[in-house]
Amino acid sequence: MAGSPNEDPEGSRITYVKGDLFACPKTDSLAHCISEDCRMGAGIAVLFKKKFGGVQELLNQRLDVVLIVCNGKTYLQ
Repeated sequence: MAGSPNEDPEGSRITYVKGDLFACPKTDSLAHCISEDCRMGAGIAVLFKKKFGGVQELLNQRLDVVLIVCNGKTYLQ
């Protein structure tokens, strides 16, 4: 995997990396937002579902709370 950092005038940095997302080190975390019905039937959601499973476990929790984590802060919606 090779990255190419681009820095804007304000100092923000984005690194574009080509490769297999699911081949990242075990010390990295992956997250994907899904709909309440946990269908995960299209796009990258299908790959998350196949790789990690756990859909029935999520459905059994009957959650109606949304948590958003951004820059180390957690927000309750």
